[in-house]
Amino acid sequence: MTSDAHRRGRAAEDAAAAALEAAGYRVIETNFRTTGSEIDIIARDPDGIVFVEVRARAHGTEDPSSTITGSKLRTLLRGANVWLARHDMPNDFWRFVVVSVELDDTGRPISTAIIDDPFAHSPEYHRGDP
Repeated sequence: MTSDAHRRGRAAEDAAAAALEAAGYRVIETNFRTTGSEIDIIARDPDGIVFVEVRARAHGTEDPSSTITGSKLRTLLRGANVWLARHDMPNDFWRFVVVSVELDDTGRPISTAIIDDPFAHSPEYHRGDP
């Protein structure tokens, strides 16, 4: 990742974390990495664990959440399952959230949107329902 792309990504993740905290989520980990997967933010809310994918795009371009492919979803699921296993929480309720971050021409966040349970319609998705 170029330094400019890295800076833009970091700004988007910081804006996403701030939006989540303002909405009542408690961020518990960022940039969780395991073989073949990365979870941008892991948070908790009253319902359980939340695995967050941050998507950023320039102002006026495609909605960031629509860019998540089936392959990316499988990668996120793999990372979520590893995190849950490492924290001895395989049966706890969990779900995915996408935070869409819109950036201005200089790479600064200008808006965020929290999209709760964005993959519920996907046949390969199974959230951690009790």
